[in-house]
Amino acid sequence: MYRIQPHSHSKFSSRVCLGSIFAVAFALACWAAPAAQAQSFHLLYTFTNGVDGANPYAAPTLDRAGNLYGTTTGWTTAGGAYELQRHNSSWIFKPLYNFQSQNDGYYPEAPLVFGPNGTLYGTTQHGGNRCNATTCGTVFNLQPPARICSNISCPWTEHPVYWFGGDELNDGDIPGSGPLTFDSAGNIYGTTISGGATGNGTIYQLVHIQNGWTENILYSFPGVGLPGQPQAGVTMDAAGNLYGTSMGYTYGCVYALIHTDQGWNLQTIYVFQGGNDGAYPAGGLIFDAAGNAYGTTEGNDQTQPGSVFELTPQGDGTWHETVLHLFTTGYGPKANLAMDAAGNLYGTTLGLGGLQGDRFGMVFKLSFVNGSWVFTDLYDFTAGTDGEYPAGGVTIDANGNLYGTAVGGAHNFGTVWEVTP
Repeated sequence: MYRIQPHSHSKFSSRVCLGSIFAVAFALACWAAPAAQAQSFHLLYTFTNGVDGANPYAAPTLDRAGNLYGTTTGWTTAGGAYELQRHNSSWIFKPLYNFQSQNDGYYPEAPLVFGPNGTLYGTTQHGGNRCNATTCGTVFNLQPPARICSNISCPWTEHPVYWFGGDELNDGDIPGSGPLTFDSAGNIYGTTISGGATGNGTIYQLVHIQNGWTENILYSFPGVGLPGQPQAGVTMDAAGNLYGTSMGYTYGCVYALIHTDQGWNLQTIYVFQGGNDGAYPAGGLIFDAAGNAYGTTEGNDQTQPGSVFELTPQGDGTWHETVLHLFTTGYGPKANLAMDAAGNLYGTTLGLGGLQGDRFGMVFKLSFVNGSWVFTDLYDFTAGTDGEYPAGGVTIDANGNLYGTAVGGAHNFGTVWEVTP
């Protein structure tokens, strides 16, 4: 069973088996997409559902040496963290930590991020020892061994940063699948899909204190028909304001949480209509140097389309939305976009790709050429040894190589891959 979050408006954001998505995908007619380009696809690692884990949901994270770090959501386990260490032209897989279920959390779906101290931080969507339910979730820190280890298996140490208490404490429930964000002071920002004052999710801040961390709820999302249930994390601008997406307003919206002397105020930037502007923004936002925001909507198979969009500030506090690409059938992007130094956008789709009706996901590129955006299908997954359903987006290195994961596969438990330009 693969664990892909639906764009559900239910309180607990329940899991759905991808088997239902597979059935819909096979029933769809062939999608008329631009032909895939002659890119090089390299399979870096295939998961076995052993000590290495299974079903990597998030894209891996790069360190300065070009090594990759990521998580698995688990299949027969509670999930784990891994490193793929670059060794000349090959890669060496190293398990870093295996979650033990309820106490330290389980099902880490968000990408790992490097904190100010150079160690890794992430979230699990369930577990934590303050939780009396099956949801809740945790924020954790992974630190390497104190001494240099020459073995393949050198477990890292997991340090709890925060355990959510869920509905009982109103502090948030089920962290979103987007990456954590740090400010210049080392404070952590993130979202929960549910929980909070009304059960519709929160935006939280974790502040480091002498004996650990303390949580501040910056915003509790209101009830049905308003912003709520944020699947993605938040992005911070230079002024310390936070931006993100939510599943509220029927088809979703984009919001800004503005920091003022009196506190935090939420402003709705854009409300999706479920038509040619897209629907259900499961991924977060990225910004270019000019302050324009870019994001995606996942869509809802054939009923509402997915999209890649741009939001441009107008100078009067409003934003203008432009659709850069519309996915008219199937399931579109679910994760954050990535941008290279030239301003090209890259991402993955959950259930599109292939010119023969196969819909196991794709890697795509959007380039701004002669005043318009040009869409390129870089790679279509086949559900073979390459895997299927690349839910987590891509990571770009300094040479423009793309790295990502596939959640599963017909013959494996997920993969890590590279697409080179």
